[in-house]
Amino acid sequence: MNTSKRIVWPSRSRVLNYLTDYPRQSKWFAAALFLIATWLCAGLMGLGSGLFAAVVILMTAGSVAVLFFPFRYFGARAVALLYLCGVLLETLF
Repeated sequence: MNTSKRIVWPSRSRVLNYLTDYPRQSKWFAAALFLIATWLCAGLMGLGSGLFAAVVILMTAGSVAVLFFPFRYFGARAVALLYLCGVLLETLF
């Protein structure tokens, strides 16, 4: 979301402002975070279930971002908390 030119987000942090100015680094950073998270899921749950959980967590993050963030129903912290709840529910049960 931080590399889109159509999204107006006035209360961005300094880190997101930096990543917006450098979209290539932003995409590499996101890819690295995704690979680390996938590796951790596979390490904690085994290869098959870890990869499946990584896909489900990625879909959860996308759904939360698309559903709640653009309409400003919740702030960034509330969206992060909802995402964290989804990840915890996925990994614990």
